[in-house]
Amino acid sequence: MAKILVIDDDIMNLTMVGHILERRGYEVVMAQGGREGIHILEHDEVDLLLLDVEMENMSGMETFTRIRKNPKTSDIRTLCMMTSAYQGYTVEALRLGALGFIKKPILPEQLFEQVEKVLQKTRKDILLAVDDEPINLLMAKRIFGIRYQVETESNGEAALAAIPRVKPDLILLDLHMPQMSGLEVFDRLHKMDGYEDIPVIFLTADEEKETEVKIFKAGASDYIKKPVVAEVAIQRINRILEMKHLQDSLQDEVDRKTKALQISNKKVKNLSKQIMYALSGAIDAKDAYTNGHSGRVAEYARMIAVRMGYTGTDVDDVYAAGLLHDVGKIGISDAIINKPGRLTEEEYRIIKGHTSTGARILEQISELPLLSVGAHWHHERYDGSGYPDGLVGKNIPEIARIVCVADCYDAMTSKRSYRDILPQVQVRREIEMGMGSQFDPEIASIMLQMIDEDINYSMREK
Repeated sequence: MAKILVIDDDIMNLTMVGHILERRGYEVVMAQGGREGIHILEHDEVDLLLLDVEMENMSGMETFTRIRKNPKTSDIRTLCMMTSAYQGYTVEALRLGALGFIKKPILPEQLFEQVEKVLQKTRKDILLAVDDEPINLLMAKRIFGIRYQVETESNGEAALAAIPRVKPDLILLDLHMPQMSGLEVFDRLHKMDGYEDIPVIFLTADEEKETEVKIFKAGASDYIKKPVVAEVAIQRINRILEMKHLQDSLQDEVDRKTKALQISNKKVKNLSKQIMYALSGAIDAKDAYTNGHSGRVAEYARMIAVRMGYTGTDVDDVYAAGLLHDVGKIGISDAIINKPGRLTEEEYRIIKGHTSTGARILEQISELPLLSVGAHWHHERYDGSGYPDGLVGKNIPEIARIVCVADCYDAMTSKRSYRDILPQVQVRREIEMGMGSQFDPEIASIMLQMIDEDINYSMREK
């Protein structure tokens, strides 16, 4: 936890602030007055200074000035504590690099908000000041140098070249410069990939209303009139930087949650695939002669779908439907599935029931409705003589018509209990003869093309 030094000559306020911070878990060092606080800083390292500006023996501003002049303590992050009566010190405190003000009487939540906001900053914001007048660049370093990291350039070309190296959080840009005006620099900045969103504040001595309109019409975040008033400039810069950091943090959070969601979706998708493979494996394991049948049907169905013009998730849906088309067989006894001889009429009725059973199982997966469609109707025939509903032609869902062709191709090209693998020429003839009766002619013709291209009869082995 961060270490905080509290400097206050009021012992009651000092003790109260220290107690509040300690209860929050911070390590607190307390100094009763400026001299004691400076001594502690010279011999100890702290993460944050809370400085009362209303001290008497050594005033808060004198203490603050001495701290800034000492190279060992010049960069200490500082919050100032004050009552409304001491608001006049804010300009000097800002010039000395105060990162915020905590009003007395101090409320715990106000204190925590300010402290945590300052401690979360891991580096100074970077300002790029662009002005053709050297004195203005020196003033920018003097006014903003303690609070920010100030980089300077004397012309537009040099500034544009420096941006990728400096990576400024904000640009202070003189409106009127020779060779390239501030508006020209701004226009070119907006065309730099990755740097177009850097907030820009224009600096100008112009009093005309048209100048203000021109600046905001170009898309600038704000403008500051010359000569620059430190308090006004710092307040405007702070407001814009806080908005920028808020937007960045919100975008980071969106990106983080999006990435987490993508990872979660990928895990769910992988898990779904694993479950489908496991389920199809369980189906195939019921019949030693058809081991791998579901996977092969899924692959043939995918190949057909691609040739039909399916893409992306539509192809995945067809593959998944092929993989689980026989899931209803889980409820059928092994004795019937592995029976070597002819099935009885009752046994055939039970076998045919796997389509309806599979549909009931898969319709529970609401995210993939086509799974149940493929399982339900993959034994329908194009002429209406199939089961379970005797659908005809295009009334049979296309995914079921695809799975039907893929299923029949695998049945003929794999070994069964009652026969060996059929020759390729016979497989082709059976599919050709089934066009318009058992199979959708268009889908069957695609399978015929695949067979004709399979010169070595190796497609069945994949």
